[in-house]
Amino acid sequence: MFRYEEYLRSKAAPSTDSSQPAISQFITTSKQHYTSGHPQHNAITWSILSDLVIDCNLPLSIIEHPGFRRFMSVVDTRYNPVSRRTLTSKLDGVMLEKQTKLKDCLANAENLSVTVDIWSDRKMRGFLGITAHWLGNGEGGLVLKSALLACNRFSGSHTGERICEEFEQICEEYKIKKMLLHIICDNAANMRKAFSTCFPQHMTEHEEDDEDDGVEDNNLWTDLPVEDQERVDGFLQDKSQTRQQCFAHTLQLVIGDGLKDTKIANAALAKASKLSSLLHSSTSFKDIFEREFGQSGIPASVVTELNA
Repeated sequence: MFRYEEYLRSKAAPSTDSSQPAISQFITTSKQHYTSGHPQHNAITWSILSDLVIDCNLPLSIIEHPGFRRFMSVVDTRYNPVSRRTLTSKLDGVMLEKQTKLKDCLANAENLSVTVDIWSDRKMRGFLGITAHWLGNGEGGLVLKSALLACNRFSGSHTGERICEEFEQICEEYKIKKMLLHIICDNAANMRKAFSTCFPQHMTEHEEDDEDDGVEDNNLWTDLPVEDQERVDGFLQDKSQTRQQCFAHTLQLVIGDGLKDTKIANAALAKASKLSSLLHSSTSFKDIFEREFGQSGIPASVVTELNA
């Protein structure tokens, strides 16, 4: 009886052996997540929005996809993904940051050209897209740079006046109108009208004659004072604001007109067009084609496709 009581007392007493681990070390507790204001939490959320949603063009809904959340739990167990609404609310901040960086790049460019296009999607919603192209400093010298300035919803009729108004608003937003060299667009009448409205010629015949006098004199363009040189450079820049026809669209028109007069090829082109239509509309015909010729396909027959 005495030995049994001694055994119970020794069992109840805490162990003094430092080499024996405590049982609490083997009990896992839930890890504490980053707070919403933690720098690492903000960095991961910003990277998801900037790198995945914007650069990789992934949908905002990915933030709530179970597979993505499992992936993030492996990447960092302490990160708790934000909701789609929270991620969407941060878009304005990202847009302002990227716009500011783009404006700084454009401000350092001496001259630039823009491509302008207007089109309708499958739901017949109009959009106006403007892309800027310029030479900038890069590793090893000058490099050609391009940036999308706008891809705006364009409601209503696509008249030249409305295109001109929208174009000038975008130019004013980025402060680029004075540095424009060329505007590249298609050959549509509304585009021609738009840019003849944006850059009208206000010079009279008398002023044109005065400007042309002596331009062949080589001494006129050398050793000018700084003020006069700036005036000449500004004049040359203003005179170079011209609309250039899109080469792809022009080439398409030339080929289209040429094919209309090549009657001997009409039968072959009609057969090729029918074959292409079958490949893109009949699954059974597609299977037979792939068994005979492999996975290589034929592009869809689209008359107005530019691929520009």
